[in-house]
Amino acid sequence: MIKLNVFSLIFVGALAQANDQIAYYGDEFYQNLEAGVSDLALKQDLKAIFDSFHIARAGKSDLISNVCSNKEGQCYRHNVVGYKAARNFVTRDFYVRQISNGSYVVDDVYCDMTRPASKNGGSNAVNVEHTWPQSKFNRGFADEMQKSDLHHLFPTDPYINMIRGNHIFGEVDTDEQHLDCKGPRFGLGTGGSEEVFEPPQNHKGNVARALFYFAVRYDLTIGKNEEQILRKWNVEDPVDAEEMDRNNKIFELQHNRNPFIDFPELADRISDF
Repeated sequence: MIKLNVFSLIFVGALAQANDQIAYYGDEFYQNLEAGVSDLALKQDLKAIFDSFHIARAGKSDLISNVCSNKEGQCYRHNVVGYKAARNFVTRDFYVRQISNGSYVVDDVYCDMTRPASKNGGSNAVNVEHTWPQSKFNRGFADEMQKSDLHHLFPTDPYINMIRGNHIFGEVDTDEQHLDCKGPRFGLGTGGSEEVFEPPQNHKGNVARALFYFAVRYDLTIGKNEEQILRKWNVEDPVDAEEMDRNNKIFELQHNRNPFIDFPELADRISDF
């Protein structure tokens, strides 16, 4: 494991290249993008970036390698932070902020509300939502790796999180249950054949990009109906400054990035998730 004080030096280089490329992805990735890489080949490129060692070099793109060698630069790879650290990131760190009266709150992404928190103690008023449900993990990967992957974890109201359960995301046509906060909906999706959960508008793109990442990272598939909706949300709710900041903070801790935040247009190059 790379200690954070060492990795912070890598982080600076990864975001500050002269050619405005993100060093994490390596030169070959950008060359392949320029050449029009798509579908399975693009997924394989991203998988290689996720799975491989990265050798960070000052002012240059990472070398993507099967072996760790510090001869040319500092070596790092995806760091499994563990669920305790992941929960702390969600409930004590990134989403916790101080408001005007001096108290601390944590943002609830499903209800678009704030919940009480403390500076050091975090908050028990929210659940940590696994956007990709744990019951649908790929058992070919360690559960802890998927459970603690920060890219799909968000703070949510416990009741709304329970209602969502492991239902797919979609756009509700007929509400089946009245939810006690504005924004999310639960009921039958378009066509009326399947129960779906619909998050608030300002979180829909975040959901889409988290699921695109998770599907590629862990060799999983997204159903046709859900994928169609997620593509729509990726466009309607584009990446904002907070989502990019979150991606950067996760990179510091977990040492990998969500490419669908860095390059939202990648979703259009993959015809089937």
